[in-house]
Amino acid sequence: MYIDLGADRILAAERGVEKIAVEIKSFVGTSNISQFNTAVGQCFNYQIALEIQEPERVLYLAVHERNLSKLL
Repeated sequence: MYIDLGADRILAAERGVEKIAVEIKSFVGTSNISQFNTAVGQCFNYQIALEIQEPERVLYLAVHERNLSKLL
């Protein structure tokens, strides 16, 4: 799966035996709710791909708290 999300990105890291991937999302459009729903859907798809390719890696979705506060 190729991931190219412009302002968004996925980072992979290792610390000791722990392997993680972090998807970083930026909400830059007009509808934060729509972008949040898209981000969750994409994260779900990436999780499925990671379970196949790197099942030991844990995926996290990173969203700046400023963007989350706009959803409330």
